[in-house]
Parts: sequence; C-alpha cells; structure tokens
Amino acid sequence: MSTTTPEALVSRLWWLNLLRGVLAIALGLVAILWPGVTVQAFFTVFGVFSLIDGLVALGTGIFFRGTSWGWILFEGIAGILLGLLAIARPQTLAAVIVIFLAMWALVVGLFQVAVAIQLRSTGQRSWLWVLISGAITALLGLYFLVNPDTGAAFLAVTVGVFMLAAGAVMVFGAVQLRRNRDELLQLLS
Repeated sequence: MSTTTPEALVSRLWWLNLLRGVLAIALGLVAILWPGVTVQAFFTVFGVFSLIDGLVALGTGIFFRGTSWGWILFEGIAGILLGLLAIARPQTLAAVIVIFLAMWALVVGLFQVAVAIQLRSTGQRSWLWVLISGAITALLGLYFLVNPDTGAAFLAVTVGVFMLAAGAVMVFGAVQLRRNRDELLQLLS
C-alpha cells in the first residue's frame, strides 16, 4: 500500500479542480451556443442509460422470480421503451418533459393569482406582487405549453449558465489552491 505525500495530493487537487472547471465552462458554452444539440445529446445519453437499466431490470425479473418480480418486469419493459424513445426521438421526450413543467407553471401561476385576489380582499399590501408573480408564472407556463421546443432550449441555456458559473468558481478555486499551496500543506500536516 503506497502512501501519498501532502505535496503530491495538493498538486493533484489543483489540476483536477482546474480540469473540472474548464470542462464545466466548455459544457456551459456548448449548452448556451447550441441548446438544441445539448438537449438532444442529454436525452440520447439518458436513453442509452434507460435502455441498459431496463434490460437489467427485465433480466432480473425473469431470472429471479420472487415476491415483486412482476413489477420488476414492468419496470424493465418501461425502461426499455423509454430508452428506445429517447434514443430515437430525444427532442420528443424533451418536449414532453417541458409540457409537464409548463402545465405545472400554469397551475402554480393561476393559484398565485387566486391567492393575490384573496389577499387584496383582506387588505394585504403584498397582493400586487403575488399577482404579478402569478401572472408571469402562468404566462410563462402557457408560452412553453404552446412552444415546448423553445422551453427545452431555454432549459438547456439555463443549465449552460449554471455550468459557466460553476466552472468559473472551480477554476478560481484551483488557482487559489495552487497559489496557497504552502498554507494548505501546513493544514494537512
């Protein structure tokens, strides 16, 4: 069994954090610049995972019949079908997910509008902000319900912005780790 010195550990940590940050920034840029490709790639990878997971579940259900083997067979078949759909039509699956999110936003927004009306009738001052929030949420849900492809691209861009921010933080942390190597070595020893 080999032991790693603190110096070697710090050297590896700084490079790994820098690499993670650069990859996150690259993925973030791809998601922002080409959201359609990002959505398609994500759901294709998900499809491959779901297909493999479904095959494993199906095999488990067939070979290990027990108390819940019927549910495991069902899970396997559903996973295989979902995986095939995601591989063959990733944009369709993305649109279906966006439609569910859009319906959720529409319902939440309409409930907020109803709450705002109730708050106004009781004399609460915050009713206008709740009304504005509810109206924006409902309109956004309605818009994405009518335009699910735009909603999928919007989600990809949102993830891209997050990846850029996370990548920048990781790169900054790696540079700080490299600069403050001696301080970190003192903490580790």
